[in-house]
Amino acid sequence: MDTDLLIALGGVVVIVTAGFFGYGKWQETRSRRTLERTLHTPSHDPLLDAGERGPGDAPGSDFTEEEGVLGPAHRVSPRREPAAEAGFARTPRHHPDSLKEGVDLMVRLESLGGMDAAALREAVMREFRDSPRPVGWYVFDDASNDWQPLTAKTEGQYHLALASLQLADRTGAIGEKEYLRFTGGVERVADHLGAVPGAIESRVTVLERAAALDRFCAEVDVQIAVNVVPRNAPIPGTKIRAAAEAAGLTLGEDGLYRLLDDHGVPLYALADLDGRPLRQPDIKLHQANGVTLFLEVTRIPSPVVFDRMFTFAEKLAATLDGQLVDDAGNPITPEAGRLIRERIAQIHQRMKAQEIPPGSAIARRLFAG
Repeated sequence: MDTDLLIALGGVVVIVTAGFFGYGKWQETRSRRTLERTLHTPSHDPLLDAGERGPGDAPGSDFTEEEGVLGPAHRVSPRREPAAEAGFARTPRHHPDSLKEGVDLMVRLESLGGMDAAALREAVMREFRDSPRPVGWYVFDDASNDWQPLTAKTEGQYHLALASLQLADRTGAIGEKEYLRFTGGVERVADHLGAVPGAIESRVTVLERAAALDRFCAEVDVQIAVNVVPRNAPIPGTKIRAAAEAAGLTLGEDGLYRLLDDHGVPLYALADLDGRPLRQPDIKLHQANGVTLFLEVTRIPSPVVFDRMFTFAEKLAATLDGQLVDDAGNPITPEAGRLIRERIAQIHQRMKAQEIPPGSAIARRLFAG
């Protein structure tokens, strides 16, 4: 397991791990950062200094009922609006709730005569089928007075459409080529449909904002892990299963146990210390040298999730006659857990200051993969 994050706690060093079991991280794909550095990050936030304010499947080339045209459909929950008074037109919201200025580059298309959904879909697929990044497309539904993702089942005529491109993800910020590819493609879609594109922000402004967002995300993108190792014999897989299921964790196809929230979003995970998958029916033969519990700070809504994970780790250690240790075998104390929790709270505060709520759909989208 790669050791990335260190907290010096007197004579004890708590090791917090990143890049664990297929989690493609900002640090893995670009530059690796330690929590020691994070603990000494500057007091300013790049996005604030720049004066800008601001769920993630891989993009597909075909439409489905659940997906947007060329990427994850950031779901828009229909809202109940009061009936419009006679003689007064309702003003469309600037963009879907699932998108965010400062995180997404958005361009609106308008057509007084209306855009046919099928023709829009065809034009979008022609322009963006090979897009290197997911491109979201939405239409404004007058009946519900809300934006809806453009999907394979979208039908009818629409006066407004909107295209979106996320400015950064764990692979880095968008560059000039991606900016030109997106804006040029949107303009060609508009030309094909006889629609008028809205104002497009300048290349310099957008790329500066994308770079600032990328720097901020890299600074707060931290994962935390706690190891439970036995004092004597290896841990039988059946005991791991019993403890995990008793704590409400479910086993995934990838061999990891996860605690999910009420919406099925992972909060933290449990894995074999050596990276071997915990799978049925092999679990009866599985012998583990330890287990690791880990979470991603940006993708949990509150430090309470860490509290639950740490408490479970302590109970697991007591049940399995084990102990909490770092990768070097040093004991992890309750005091170390308290300091880690404080650091999580600090990171969450920085995210809230940037209007990117920790654990939110936008946060999960930014820190996907």
